[in-house]
Amino acid sequence: MNKRVLLVFCLAVAAACQQNRNQVTEAPIPKPTQAVSTQPSSPSAAQPTAAEIRAAIQRNYADAVALDNSSATPFILGDFNGDNSEDIAIVVKPRSEKLSELNSEFVNWILEDPRHSQQVFRGVKAKDTLLAVIHGQDRQGWRNELARQTYLLKNAGGTELASQSVNQLSASGETRALPQLRGDVIREKLNGSGGIIYWTGAKYAWHPAS
Repeated sequence: MNKRVLLVFCLAVAAACQQNRNQVTEAPIPKPTQAVSTQPSSPSAAQPTAAEIRAAIQRNYADAVALDNSSATPFILGDFNGDNSEDIAIVVKPRSEKLSELNSEFVNWILEDPRHSQQVFRGVKAKDTLLAVIHGQDRQGWRNELARQTYLLKNAGGTELASQSVNQLSASGETRALPQLRGDVIREKLNGSGGIIYWTGAKYAWHPAS
């Protein structure tokens, strides 16, 4: 073997060795480890999507109301009637062409004004902001197709909407000034005045609170 052939052979062997080393050391970049969800496995514990909320509105109110996208807090979750099934309260606007239906006695929902003792069957106007409350059913809560116990609360679509449990209210000492509570309450401000909307066992009522 002459020197030129030997040189070519050595260069080929060296290149092959270098290629083998690259194949061993250049492992593929691993994919990021998927984060473990801290959400409970129950579907009623997950945060709702806009599609789920609109589906619940359509299921219970058809086209009579629409989600109020201008609200800073368009919905809150809680067990408002104390039956251990998750409910939802949604800020909605009436559709002007459906006012006669909203003010009818022959509908599947209950129209109330929490600040008055008697049910309100007439008086919803196109510019009103309503609070739609859908009571949950079983483990699925308000997402359940059978969850059809619903309320439309007139004069209840306020600001700074929040859900509070009885335990939270007890810790703050507020329960002493409140009536007996059967579930979570809806805290909000109406016309600048703070208060809570709570379930009496038969209807929703308003109680002033700081």
